[in-house]
Amino acid sequence: MRNQMLKRIICAAAIMLLLAGCGRTAAQRTMIDSSGTAKETLEAAAQTADSPMLQHLTLESRALGKAMKVNVYLPEDYADGAGGPYPVLYALHGKNGNENSFFSGGLNIGERAAKLVNEGKIAPFIIVSPQLDNSYGVNSSEKLDKRHEYELGRYEDYLLKDLIPAIDANYNTAANREGRYIGGISMGGYAALHLAFTHPDMFSKVGGHSAAVWKETPDYLAWLYQGGQPQEEVDPVMLVGKGAASSLAIYLDHGDKEHETIAEGNQALMNALDQAGVGYEYHSSPGGHNDKYWAAHMDEYLQFYGNKGGGSKK
Repeated sequence: MRNQMLKRIICAAAIMLLLAGCGRTAAQRTMIDSSGTAKETLEAAAQTADSPMLQHLTLESRALGKAMKVNVYLPEDYADGAGGPYPVLYALHGKNGNENSFFSGGLNIGERAAKLVNEGKIAPFIIVSPQLDNSYGVNSSEKLDKRHEYELGRYEDYLLKDLIPAIDANYNTAANREGRYIGGISMGGYAALHLAFTHPDMFSKVGGHSAAVWKETPDYLAWLYQGGQPQEEVDPVMLVGKGAASSLAIYLDHGDKEHETIAEGNQALMNALDQAGVGYEYHSSPGGHNDKYWAAHMDEYLQFYGNKGGGSKK
């Protein structure tokens, strides 16, 4: 009797799991490139999709020689064609994350943005969250390679020369530095700061949220500076001294229980900004290096990027 009951319970559980699996479908992805060939398809989808809308794309990266996944959030009024051009936030995930990270784990960046727009707290903008692998967003190698858990390759070129032109070609964007923002979490924070400080002509705002920057780069990350550029041309802390950060709006934050080396790195970055006379916004709040902390402050991040004075109309 007992064995029969156990069999029934196991059978019922298996059926429930099977039914749950049947309700899940993989996100349909649209292939895009920088020529705008997919624009008509994307615009047609925008006219029929529920808002706020999340589109799942695949970009064939010339810089990396492989297909990269990208998620794009469009604001509620995008579909009716009444708004725009829209500013764009490039949101870069942390180590071991992916293009879905900002839309899960409690971060829910699309839902948060829609709520803040409806409350009149921010202006609507597009959010692009690309697959970054564990690369730190730098050109670390001419050829794509794997080193332990890290990916080496021309990831900076992928983001700047493949991704951004493709987004501008396929969406109604404010395609200028005033309408382009970049921010990231942990590893993505390093990438965002590196890209904005290296290319201030392309971005007007940058955010490093628990950014993985260092006072002294750990030995296991020495490969960051082996792609043909010296450290002072890659490291965000060292880039400040070149004056590239002076034209940017900068937001830095981390939890009060942050890893010691990252906290020290952020302090070194702020010291460099202070010495260079560059203004920035800094916040430290209770929490650690995890989704719980970032989720608790996502609305603040969005208000920095989407304040109604930001962006521009073409």
